[in-house]
Amino acid sequence: MHKYQPRLHVVRCAELINLPYSTFRTFVFKETEFIAVTAYQNEKVNMLDKASKLMNLK
Repeated sequence: MHKYQPRLHVVRCAELINLPYSTFRTFVFKETEFIAVTAYQNEKVNMLDKASKLMNLK
C-alpha cells in the first residue's frame, strides 16, 4: 500500500510562454490524504482481479 497526498498548485501567469518563471503557491489539505492498495493479500481477491482483467482483454 502507498500513502498519497494530493497538492493543489495555483499559478499566476499572464502568458503561457512565461509559465516556467511564474509565481505559484502550493496548498496541501490533510483531509485529502489517502492510501491506495497496490497488491491484494487475499488469494481469492487476487484470482478475481486477474479474472476481471482477462475478461476486459476480450
